[in-house]
Amino acid sequence: MEITVKEISVKSVMTKSNLPAGDYSVNPYTGCTHGCRYCYASFMKRFTKHPEPWGHFLDVKCWLPLPMCLLLLNE
Repeated sequence: MEITVKEISVKSVMTKSNLPAGDYSVNPYTGCTHGCRYCYASFMKRFTKHPEPWGHFLDVKCWLPLPMCLLLLNE
């Protein structure tokens, strides 16, 4: 089974949420590498442009301010 992993640029890693615990959630990834039959998140594939089936791709969200902050902390 081949997994496609790619880095995507995003404006924010925060996503508006309807969860009772908070208004926003942090989602650093889209997709998964497991493809479980009972997965509650497989509906997310329709929001991607991936031809691969769910469980065969992972998009890692790259948020520019985060790496910049880490660089500043290391100085």
